Amino acid sequence: MTTENTVPSSYSNLGSKSLQRSWWRHWIYPLLFLLAMVLSLSTYLTLDSIQQSVRDYVSDNQRALVGGDLILGSKQAWTPELLQDIEAFEAESPDQKVVYDYQFNAMISSLSGSTPDSTSDSMTDSEATVDADSSEQVAQTLLARIKAVSSEYPLYGEVELASGKPLWQKLKPNSVVVETQVLTGLNLIVGDTVKIGEATFTIADELVTEPDRPLTAFGFGARVLMSDSDLEATDLMGQRSRVDYRIELAGPTEAITEQQAQLEILLGDSSEVKITDAEDANTSVTEVSDNVLMFLKLLVIAVLFLSAVALLSVVKAFVGLQQNANAIRRALGESISDIKRSYYLVFIAMAVLACIASGVISLGMLKIGAQYLTAILPPDVNLSIKLVSLIKITVVALVITLLVVQHSLYSVTHTKPSAVLKQATTNNRQHPPLYWYGLVLLASFGLMAYEFGSLLNGIQVLGGMIVLAASFWLIGKGWLWLLATLASRGLFGKKSGWMVRTAVHNLSRKGNQSGLFFVTLALSVSVLSMITLLNHSLNTQFVKAYPEDAPNLFLLDVQSEQHEALNSIIDEPITYYPVVRARVSEAAGVSAADIQVAQSEGDDPTRMFNLSYADEVMNTEFISDAVESDQLYAPLDEQAVEAGVVPLSILNGAAELLNVSMGDQVTFNIQGIEIVGQITSIRERYERGPSPFFYFLFEPDVLADAPQIQFATTKVEADAIPQLQTDLARQFPAITTIDGGAIAKQIQGYVSQMSRLVQVFTLLAIITGIMVLITSLLSTSQDRLRDSASFRLLGMQTSDLYKINMLEIGLLGISAGVFAVVLASGTAYVLITEWFNLRFSMPWLSFGIGGLMLVAVLIIIAVSYVRLVIGRGIMARVRGMV
Repeated sequence: MTTENTVPSSYSNLGSKSLQRSWWRHWIYPLLFLLAMVLSLSTYLTLDSIQQSVRDYVSDNQRALVGGDLILGSKQAWTPELLQDIEAFEAESPDQKVVYDYQFNAMISSLSGSTPDSTSDSMTDSEATVDADSSEQVAQTLLARIKAVSSEYPLYGEVELASGKPLWQKLKPNSVVVETQVLTGLNLIVGDTVKIGEATFTIADELVTEPDRPLTAFGFGARVLMSDSDLEATDLMGQRSRVDYRIELAGPTEAITEQQAQLEILLGDSSEVKITDAEDANTSVTEVSDNVLMFLKLLVIAVLFLSAVALLSVVKAFVGLQQNANAIRRALGESISDIKRSYYLVFIAMAVLACIASGVISLGMLKIGAQYLTAILPPDVNLSIKLVSLIKITVVALVITLLVVQHSLYSVTHTKPSAVLKQATTNNRQHPPLYWYGLVLLASFGLMAYEFGSLLNGIQVLGGMIVLAASFWLIGKGWLWLLATLASRGLFGKKSGWMVRTAVHNLSRKGNQSGLFFVTLALSVSVLSMITLLNHSLNTQFVKAYPEDAPNLFLLDVQSEQHEALNSIIDEPITYYPVVRARVSEAAGVSAADIQVAQSEGDDPTRMFNLSYADEVMNTEFISDAVESDQLYAPLDEQAVEAGVVPLSILNGAAELLNVSMGDQVTFNIQGIEIVGQITSIRERYERGPSPFFYFLFEPDVLADAPQIQFATTKVEADAIPQLQTDLARQFPAITTIDGGAIAKQIQGYVSQMSRLVQVFTLLAIITGIMVLITSLLSTSQDRLRDSASFRLLGMQTSDLYKINMLEIGLLGISAGVFAVVLASGTAYVLITEWFNLRFSMPWLSFGIGGLMLVAVLIIIAVSYVRLVIGRGIMARVRGMV
């Protein structure tokens, strides 16, 4: 009894050791296994760790990021009733605090002349005050983002200054703290004097960080922090509609809850004030970083699936190579379960090794890649490998390994001892049972649902991938069938085309796995093509889209009486645009609050809109539909005129947002006055880069007397903009001038950074695609070697064998690439135009270079494969067949 149990155990240990030696002796298999797994896992771990780091940062700093426990926001000045209620809240308890926050863009100017010594902490207020009417002259100007706050700021977190001192020790009356961009842009130092509007201020310190500084892709204007008590002296508030009014409250949970309910009753449903609490508020950090990181992770997950296919090919190829060894182990009495266990141990150990290597590589990626993520991450976030991310990739690696090995070892179940004498049928392919495919779908769905936060999103993403893979599988099968049919009918010639016909028939031969080769290569090329198309469209839209004739100088808050003076300073044509702020009350009989908006619209019908008036359409727009051909306005029927309805022209985007069409009526509320417009024309925009546009246009006599502001645009020489900004700041301090070229460069810098990230994942897709190509060839090497030996016995020359194998690989690879590019282009067109709302542009040069690279890669792989696999082993196989 003891002997019978010991002998099988000895054979099992011997077989396991033999398997391990064979695995490492055939070094190409462990190398490809590690490369395929580490490539995807390390990138997955890096992105997941970044996501976890950002979420931890937001969780730890949520109240500081949003500014308080309860936040009120508005585009209009606060009403006396609201201010009275907020003051009562603050007076109830010392634990209940309030910050008043005003933010807007304005020009900040340096002053030539004497520089007061404001670096001393003992300087008095009178010494720090500089007379606005002094003889000092404006020297340089810079667009700034002014933030005026009350003395309790910040309620949470800390403002960091370069001096290391508390904010309110430095931020005294008639002083400001500015970020480095102000100092470098105006060539100033701490203690110098600047002019903001009609008042002058001393720079008291350098601003390093603010706890509630928003993370935005395009944050225009250098930051300037000042006390709200100094706002009146600047004379910049007035009726400005571009001021962001905020009130931030902090206090015990019960008091905040009670105050929120009280404010909601006071303000009512129609209020322009937006109320949010800290728990429900989406910070700009999450809005920017989460979206970008999730998009990148979607690409990594696609690469992860491709890597899983590569792993399947590697494992299947190795198990196929071990067919005789498995038969010997069975002949010696080793059980199927023992044989499988030895394989599981080897590959689980490889998965663990890949996880360790991925962790090490991910550390390096975080260190190197942090500089490429500055646009989407808060500056003080701590990036590190997270334990939950390590656990996640370990689970993913083990699940993929177990599923891949289970699939590959199914043939071992049918291995018989007689196979060692080559009496068994070796070409009978065994497929795993249906439950294996169910496990794959379940694991894939679990990963998608977890990553994308809901079961529905998981189903949608997984369904899209399945549809894509199935489409390529059907296309591949159909294409191979078509080639075989054409070859059978002699399309490729009778004499000279015999080699092509042979290669085509080989592609359709059972066991050649041409379908797997086609699908994996097509998926790789499609992922690469999708990334290339998106990257090219972004670059075309944002980086290269600034037309030469587009305006590059924008002037905000212009008054009608200032036109003549502005025209004399700017020796170029200036276009003035009146702006009337209003809300939509009702559209086509539906209240604005009840309008159903598609999620892809990303807009709110209840928000504040800019109305304008004009007699003709802008040169960047055209009329797509109108009551009277090519006319903005048309006379209304008598009943509408009597009801006070006026003609209205609407932009097509606004029509889609409000679900209105020709003839529908839209009601606007302009500071309590209602105007009803009836749509008589619908406009669309040409794609001509940056240019002003208005959703709604009225006839001039309708809005001419309405409260309004104006902005103006002009095209000037880029070199003349700094001096013009200085001249305008000196004569019109309340006018904000924006350098369109500088803004375009800022946008281009952001898009370029995103483009570099996309290029990194493009490279990842290329490498993974090549890996899949190599491993799929490896998995069919034994079949190809046997067929080549048969051809050799039939008298075919070695050079002919090389050509046939190269024709197979080349024909299959190129056709897969062509189909992939066509299908990816169609999918990308829908995504880019409908989802991202960008203009689709085909990168012909990139696709041309990519096509040449694909052909070169296929040739290199084909030659290397034939020489290393077919060339070295064919004669041994021939001798074994004789």
